[in-house]
Amino acid sequence: MLVLTLLLAGCAAPPANRVLPQRSPDGRYVFDFDRGVPLIREGRRAVVRDEDAPFRKGPDLYWLWDEADRLWLYRASDGAVGYYARGAEGWRRHVWTGARSERPERDLLPPPGLYPPCPSRE
Repeated sequence: MLVLTLLLAGCAAPPANRVLPQRSPDGRYVFDFDRGVPLIREGRRAVVRDEDAPFRKGPDLYWLWDEADRLWLYRASDGAVGYYARGAEGWRRHVWTGARSERPERDLLPPPGLYPPCPSRE
């Protein structure tokens, strides 16, 4: 009876781009929020706690890891896209503009599934 009630109430698992905490594909990093602030941990150690992040937890924010362990964020209210990537000097936040180069095979693209589905028109 409980299962039927939940199904009728529209209870469904959240989409992948809204799951928290969210592990990176290799399982090494975990993304979550701490009081609305983006937080990436490696084990118990915080490797990113971005107090100045323009991406704060809210109903219009979506997040997803790509296969290279970059964490992507999308803010639906204004279409802003950014990502965190680990380099030789540690983790950095980047703004993604969507600009394309003359070698599109080298262009960095957000992972499939980052953007929410389009609202249905009934």
